[in-house]
Amino acid sequence: MRASRSERVSALLPFFGLAYAVSWTLWFPAVAASVGWIDPVPSRYHHLAGGLGPMIAAVIVTFWANGPEGLRRLARRCTMGGRWIVIAILIPAGLFLIATTSIAVITGATIEWRNVGASTEFPDLPRSVYWLANVVFFGFGEEVGWRGFALPRLQSHASALRASLVLAAGWAGWHLPLFAFGPGLSTLGLAGSVGWLMSLALGSILLTWLFNASAGSISAVALFHAALDIFIGSPVAAAVPNVMGALLTVGTLLLMPTLGHKSRIENPESLIPNP
Repeated sequence: MRASRSERVSALLPFFGLAYAVSWTLWFPAVAASVGWIDPVPSRYHHLAGGLGPMIAAVIVTFWANGPEGLRRLARRCTMGGRWIVIAILIPAGLFLIATTSIAVITGATIEWRNVGASTEFPDLPRSVYWLANVVFFGFGEEVGWRGFALPRLQSHASALRASLVLAAGWAGWHLPLFAFGPGLSTLGLAGSVGWLMSLALGSILLTWLFNASAGSISAVALFHAALDIFIGSPVAAAVPNVMGALLTVGTLLLMPTLGHKSRIENPESLIPNP
């Protein structure tokens, strides 16, 4: 029996509630330290751990609503993707190469190539461990929930563009504790926060396009998410995040007209397990 619209929508409420509750609970010690409630400052790895909230919520709600078969279907979509997995990694890599080349040619700035893929937030982690952590905690940790669980349900009764924007609002709210302690977000002013919100909305649109083009591959969006974070955060030149952000904005704006029809999954309900 196919899940009704009300059943699909009702599953979103416990999902978002759990995703927020798990992540915010894991992030709370870092928030408390940042406002002086506790001392000393806890491990920076609280940021990583909180990234698992959406995935944990998706697993719990899927099992609650659809049982073991629902979990098996969710897991299968974490391994599918074919060529889109490669494309998902090549897009951020290509944008990074264009950005660094442009900066070097136009401004004459020196590109610190030895820092490609390095992390300023987790400098004590070996580079390969940092990449793996990014894929697990921020790639799959977020995308199993946001795109794997929530997006098909939103698209089952809304256009791809509208679903992307609704999901972006939930995604943005989930980040709120990071404004207290997260590198980058904690230093944004009002104008910077508005710019961040716009970039998140555009990122949600781009990830919807990739998810739909790959027929619902969670691996594709998770690896894109992780690869983008790694490349855009590489401390190789100060202007790299801004240039990559501009390139992503232009690309996403060009894709937006397709999200009403062409890029939408033909039958999004097929990605939602029946109760």
